[in-house]
Amino acid sequence: MRKNYVKLPLLIAALYFGGDLHAQSTQDTVAKESKIEEVVVIGYGKQKRGDLTSAISSVKSEEITKQPATTAMQSLQGKLSGVTIVNTDQPGATPSVIVRGLGTALGGRDPLYVVDGMIVPNITNINPRDIESIDVLKDAASSAIYGVRAANGVVIVTTKTGKRGKTKVTYDTYYGFKSILNKVEMADASQYTQYFNEERKALGKTTFLSPNQPYNTNWLDELTRTGIVQDNNVTLSGGGENVNYFLGVDHFTEDGILPGQDYRRTTIRNNNTYKLFNNKVRLTQNVSFSTTKENIKPLGAFDTAHRQAPVVPVKFNNGKWGLPFWNETTGLVSYPGSTLNSHGNPVSSVYYTNETARTNTLQAFLQADIDITKGLVFTSRAGTTKYWYNKETFVPKKDLWLAADPTRTAAQFAALKEANPSNTSYANNSYALQRIDTFRWQWENYFTYDKKFGNHSLTAVAGMSAEEVGVGGVMSGLAYNVPDKKQYWSLDRGSAVPQKEIGQSYYTPLRYASYFGRIQYDYDKRYYVSGIIRRDGTSRFKEQELYWDTFPSVSAGWNISNEDFLKGNSTINFLKLRGGWGTLGNENIPLVNISSTISGPGSTNYNYVFGPGQDLIFGAYYSSPAKALGWEITKEWSVGTDFELLDSRLTGSFDYYQKKNTNAILQISPIKSSPYEDAFYDHAAVVMNKGWETSLRWKDFSRSRDFSYEIGATFNNNNNEVTDVKPAYGGMTGGSLGNGRITKRLEVGQALGSWWMYEVDGVWQNQAEINSNTHLSGAKPGFLKYKDQNGDGVIDDRDKVFFGSYIPTYNYSLHLGFTYKNVDFSVDGYGAGGNKIYNGLNSTRLGGENISQYMFNNRWTGEGSTNSNPGANRDVEASNYYLEDGDYFRINNITLGYNFRDKIEGLRNLRVYVTAQNPFIFTKYEGYTPELNSNGDPYGTTGVELSAYPNLRSFILGVNVEF
Repeated sequence: MRKNYVKLPLLIAALYFGGDLHAQSTQDTVAKESKIEEVVVIGYGKQKRGDLTSAISSVKSEEITKQPATTAMQSLQGKLSGVTIVNTDQPGATPSVIVRGLGTALGGRDPLYVVDGMIVPNITNINPRDIESIDVLKDAASSAIYGVRAANGVVIVTTKTGKRGKTKVTYDTYYGFKSILNKVEMADASQYTQYFNEERKALGKTTFLSPNQPYNTNWLDELTRTGIVQDNNVTLSGGGENVNYFLGVDHFTEDGILPGQDYRRTTIRNNNTYKLFNNKVRLTQNVSFSTTKENIKPLGAFDTAHRQAPVVPVKFNNGKWGLPFWNETTGLVSYPGSTLNSHGNPVSSVYYTNETARTNTLQAFLQADIDITKGLVFTSRAGTTKYWYNKETFVPKKDLWLAADPTRTAAQFAALKEANPSNTSYANNSYALQRIDTFRWQWENYFTYDKKFGNHSLTAVAGMSAEEVGVGGVMSGLAYNVPDKKQYWSLDRGSAVPQKEIGQSYYTPLRYASYFGRIQYDYDKRYYVSGIIRRDGTSRFKEQELYWDTFPSVSAGWNISNEDFLKGNSTINFLKLRGGWGTLGNENIPLVNISSTISGPGSTNYNYVFGPGQDLIFGAYYSSPAKALGWEITKEWSVGTDFELLDSRLTGSFDYYQKKNTNAILQISPIKSSPYEDAFYDHAAVVMNKGWETSLRWKDFSRSRDFSYEIGATFNNNNNEVTDVKPAYGGMTGGSLGNGRITKRLEVGQALGSWWMYEVDGVWQNQAEINSNTHLSGAKPGFLKYKDQNGDGVIDDRDKVFFGSYIPTYNYSLHLGFTYKNVDFSVDGYGAGGNKIYNGLNSTRLGGENISQYMFNNRWTGEGSTNSNPGANRDVEASNYYLEDGDYFRINNITLGYNFRDKIEGLRNLRVYVTAQNPFIFTKYEGYTPELNSNGDPYGTTGVELSAYPNLRSFILGVNVEF
């Protein structure tokens, strides 16, 4: 087990020790920093936080850029209550973002992203330093303004604009190193040899590996390198009475820990605002362009490095790539010979992978705000996004053929090629090209009416939106025998034999039309009411008779602190209760929905009967449409409170919610348990998320104002459950281990993505014990023993049980920071738990693969040695033996900085800082990382560690200059 695991209470106590500093401040020296005056973007408008009736989490630019990251969402882990961010350290990869729980089994899980009012697919192309703020609409009461696409929450990004005053120039740069945070200690050559021979003996083999092997390879060390990350950013901003401007240019680079794996991104942004006709017309123009280049390497190399035997070299002494061959006569690793296992060389797989992806994204919009009369403003906003994607893949087939067997020669390959000119296996190489051209435009027009009369305030918004999302074209091509030099790679230079393959596709654009409205009313800043209605139509569901729907919400709030009995209270500065209800949609669902024929294998008869004497039923034709689908519908209610206490030193919020997806999409069968049915998609389940979330912050100053400090924390709890399914549902499974075994099943009463497998009941000690008890076929001493749950004398799927889910039931964050004169220091930590992780790296190890030091030291070696861990010879069934606690706490960020404020002539400020990112993790998990992103699919491999990118620690030096 990991020795760096500590109990959570001790860790919290250690980080919270700064609480003793409170005595250094007094009430009359505190500079109030009330958050109720903070302006929040709510979609088609803004509102002061103190007036909100819904749940919205926000962060400003200072928090976004404090932790250097590829994308803004990566740096926000733990900073937004109610928002779970699962990061990955793979260069260029995007984190998984879940708002208030996972509500869909097969539909889209990502939140809706809105940048400066325009809907975008994601924000990976945006430089984090260009962002002014991020506001997350978490509940239906606020998200309903975006209707059919808001079920997973809404992330609203506001980019920076210039401010009136002298031109300000900033230059930010940082440079850092990355290495693996949590290495898995693997068996060395001596231990592996002993383990391998134990397996051979158990299998009745008579030849064994010699204990004196010529190689002892640490595959992870050989495979990886030190990663490097670097960023350079320049901004120019300012403005006058009628024009404000912002220009930002950024170049980000990251070299991954796999050789040749790198990511490059360059962004340019220009945001301008203009005031015309005495400020009666205001124009906003935003244009951004980003270009990225990513050299992709196979993540499966990490899995292979974990499995390949340490007795195999990276290269043999003659320069041939090392492979798992051994001589059964001498017992030494050499070639030609028998094979130790079925795995290749992870170093060569990375070396021969040549895959490059390039993207270009152009986004632009123009907005006009026109004062019609006092309090009435008309807004018209139009924007477009153009996206170009280009991926090239070069496969050196000849080199791979030679690397697959050290005995092969170039002459042999040439002879095979000449004899089989049309066989693509013997082409010198292949070159694949894929190009995707997409576009989207959006046009919105709405009125905003703002009126105050006496103690009454009313704000109303009404408008319409039109949008089109399309693919201009998809081109894919494949050619063989192109020139080896990269500058000559092209489809045109491929050989005539084997024949080139070129295809092109076009798609009908998706179109959206919407009408929306919102009314907000408050009386005397004490009583608040808000209502939203949005009606959405989309061509995505044009097969439906009705492809329009209406999404309403209502919310209310009570500012208790403005009541007479609390006015002027020195302890309670602000206290508000709020609650709301609403309906949301999720239109990002599978659209291909066909049902294959219901008939026996090889039969051409599409008809069937239910039994003797029954009428003939005409079967479905092959690939006939099964059922038209619509969007998933989520209904949510929530209540919460916001407060500020002790002269606004202590601020916080608390929310409780229930969120129900009433028609989640599943795969169901047309006839339950029919032997030849083919499942199709249908609205077949109800998924419930219940939870609560809280955030707290204490901020104070010393008497001299030279010293300030803050302590913050968030905690989120979520319980996920499938509460109902259609009768035709026969049990959707997933979580494949790639060896014919699955690990997950969807069932009523369980969370999405729940683990479903055999329960281990010890280890078989001898053959007599096996013979006298229920067991799986082929069981042998040293195998895991599985419980016969139903007592029927057979071990099969009916004996599999549930063991919780990969989804954490809680996550939390801690923050401690202080400034002393020109010095600033901060520490951020993040943790999650209540879930299980399946260690796929350990579970599928069989047949000459390497093992971890832990597995070697605790294995079964004979009768009575252990009743907990299997021996060298074991099965590969999915069981709870390989489930491990997913709990972890990680120090995300430690930063120490110094500001040379007004100390250097010509500079407004110069800040130098050092940052350690992810320097420590505390966990019981035995794999590379308990934070598994994958694609977020609850029935894919999310939560199973097979080819996950390891967590990395970074050490960064940075400089901020302001002219």
